[in-house]
Amino acid sequence: MKGSIKVRINKIVALFSICALIVFPGCFGKKKDNKPKVFSFETFHKDRGLPTEKITCLAALGDKIYAGSRKGLLIYDGVNWDIRNRKNTNSLGSDEIVSLQALNKYLWIATDNGACHYNGIAFESIYTGGRARAVTGMSSNQHAVGTAFGVLVNGSNNGASIGQHEISTMLYDKGHLWIGTRNEGMFKLEGGARQYKGAAKTIMGSSLIDVPASPANCKLPGNLIKALVSYKGYIAVGTTGGLCITDFANHYDVYTAEHKEFFQRNGRIVEETVSGNSKIPGNKVFALATTDNDELLFVVTDLGLGILKDKEWLDVEKIIPGLPTMGLSSVAWNEGNLWLGTEEDGIIKVNKLSDLYADDEKK
Repeated sequence: MKGSIKVRINKIVALFSICALIVFPGCFGKKKDNKPKVFSFETFHKDRGLPTEKITCLAALGDKIYAGSRKGLLIYDGVNWDIRNRKNTNSLGSDEIVSLQALNKYLWIATDNGACHYNGIAFESIYTGGRARAVTGMSSNQHAVGTAFGVLVNGSNNGASIGQHEISTMLYDKGHLWIGTRNEGMFKLEGGARQYKGAAKTIMGSSLIDVPASPANCKLPGNLIKALVSYKGYIAVGTTGGLCITDFANHYDVYTAEHKEFFQRNGRIVEETVSGNSKIPGNKVFALATTDNDELLFVVTDLGLGILKDKEWLDVEKIIPGLPTMGLSSVAWNEGNLWLGTEEDGIIKVNKLSDLYADDEKK
């Protein structure tokens, strides 16, 4: 009888244990590792084929990485760097590459003396006789070149409606040409031109004048535009006053870091430190890039790299230990790897950074 009772008790305990494992699996299994994933990086210097370690811009097209420098265009195929310059490529008007943009299966190249595009086989000149600030494709037979005196569409002054403003960057998105300028904010070219300027302050003599935004609801944190990229159905705008993600209508997400601003105090103009509203590393945004499906937004600032995931700023120091925080100039994303150009220290490749969001895609 005692043996029979003991067997029953053992069965009940076993059954309870099985139920507990089903209902509370985390209590008996391996604890979830909450430590952030850590990623390694490698650096390309002259000893790995770079003719120069001063990189002005980056772009990715197909399986290749393109780097702009003051000594020509550098093309990396995963093994070697191919160098294109005035000596071996007539369509390059200058060895100084100002900006690069990959769009519509072309690489669009702005140089210190003209602009061209490259389809992976041949280069073709599209603008000569002047410094191009930016260039982008608009359709199969249209392109726009930004200069110090406005925008040329297909070589003509079709962009005259924006005026003779110095162009800094451009983006063609959803049938619209978006134009970033130096100090005059943004323009949207669509038949005519629509201007967007954030609120600003200007010094006149001993007075500090508040200049209202135009239109009134425009919340651009700065009017010197450095970078543009499409992101989650909006336009991400990098300025010298912070980052803005917007539709230029009713949606403005603004991210700023601690920075200096001018104020009028007791009849004097003084400069004071202002707290930022986010964990973006620096207020001056130099370059932007996204992952293939906008899982992450990469933000190169004067104080290092920022990574935005939805509306959360990731801790880059923990994710990529040892990554330089100063001297970054440009950024590109290619096949799950992050590429960073530097002002004086070559090119950095962060390996398999796509693993940051791989678990999210499995859910």
